[in-house]
Amino acid sequence: MGILKKEDKEERQKAAERFYALLKALMDGLFDHAQKSRHVKMPGNASFGLIYDERDNVLFTGHDSKTGKKMYLYNVRIIGKMFEEKRQQMLDDKTTATLFGWIADVCSIYISPFVYEQVVNRQHRGEGAAERTTRQIVRGFIDRLTSDPELAHVLDVLRTHDDQK
Repeated sequence: MGILKKEDKEERQKAAERFYALLKALMDGLFDHAQKSRHVKMPGNASFGLIYDERDNVLFTGHDSKTGKKMYLYNVRIIGKMFEEKRQQMLDDKTTATLFGWIADVCSIYISPFVYEQVVNRQHRGEGAAERTTRQIVRGFIDRLTSDPELAHVLDVLRTHDDQK
């Protein structure tokens, strides 16, 4: 029985590492796309990352005491919970539509604070404009994700997992 528990623990650890790698690749690709799209100005002196936290906040901000950079940390626990809620639907759906729907949701979470800051606080436009801009950035990123070979590395995490089955 101990061997099965150890194998199960190792498999869960590998799955968690793949999930973190997918989220990190999505985050990096989206932030790069957002800067190139010129719809939103990403903070230059900032670092982004993932954190596992029990609180219900999706985004935590603070300052790195070593570098002085502003830190944006996304709560992978909540993002993982979103994934688990859609997991069965993804398995039942024989297409990639549900997966890309989840990716779009995650991308909206990642980028919306910066869009809101740019559109509402700097450009003095309304929240509706911020929501439209967020959707436009995410839609453009998803389109690039599925068609641009430059972003192929983002989905390599999923392909690697499928090849190992």
